[in-house]
Amino acid sequence: MDVPFIRFAFPALILYLFWWAFVVNPYMDEAAEENADGHSLSVSATQEMLALSRQLIKDKRLQEALVPLSRLHLAYPENQIYLQQLAETHDALGNYREAAKMWEGYLQYSPTPLEGCPQIGQSYDKAGMAAESLNAFERCWKIDQDYSDSILFYAHALELDGQFKKALELYQHGVKLNPGYTDLNIGLARMEMRAGQYASARTRIDKVLVNYPNYADALLTAGLVYSSQGDKRGAIKLLEHAHELSPKYKDVIAVLDHLQGRAKPVGQVSNPRRVSNPPKASKPEAR
Repeated sequence: MDVPFIRFAFPALILYLFWWAFVVNPYMDEAAEENADGHSLSVSATQEMLALSRQLIKDKRLQEALVPLSRLHLAYPENQIYLQQLAETHDALGNYREAAKMWEGYLQYSPTPLEGCPQIGQSYDKAGMAAESLNAFERCWKIDQDYSDSILFYAHALELDGQFKKALELYQHGVKLNPGYTDLNIGLARMEMRAGQYASARTRIDKVLVNYPNYADALLTAGLVYSSQGDKRGAIKLLEHAHELSPKYKDVIAVLDHLQGRAKPVGQVSNPRRVSNPPKASKPEAR
């Protein structure tokens, strides 16, 4: 049966529903967002803030970028994108405590919290908060106890905290999982040396130097291992090369000065700070 009214009313109804869904309702939603708690942003305002923050970061106007980023975070406190951007911006500005705070939020709300590692521990470390840094690296390691990067940073933090037996075991586990990971092997060589396993430490660090003869961290560890075996001349040669490569590396300077009789004896250093980007013999497993 042909009903003219139905033929007219049906398309009119579709048009009305379209108008309500895409014109009226978003406007009402935005107004509701604006007034709900005083912190929410409309879709257009969010887009503007985001575009502004990205442009300011691109222009290296980081202090100014904190304003729109903070506004976005206030409106969307559980959004991992804004937490990450704030953390990275604070870190670049040297606001390490604030950076750590943002990384804490990232680990809490991100569906991929491991992406906030090792940055959270590094932020605490740069803020001079050693206990918090160790705790953060441990939490990152617990997310995936077989992830090589997390093993490296947690083991190194344990080493700096004087927990050498636990660090040794963790380095051993990491090298077993990823034998070609350079920094894990360097760390294990340091711990083997400290445990009196000098032959094993020397074999390990010599193997690293074959592949990375100009890596200051490896040269420093090799210098310590050689010295511990009584090879003072070989140790000095390695450390002099490390000093040429990284003139401001304080641990290298301290050990070299000691071996050359220019300073009082120093304890075994454990590479607390790096001045170069560490190479990796093989890429760790994907996150």
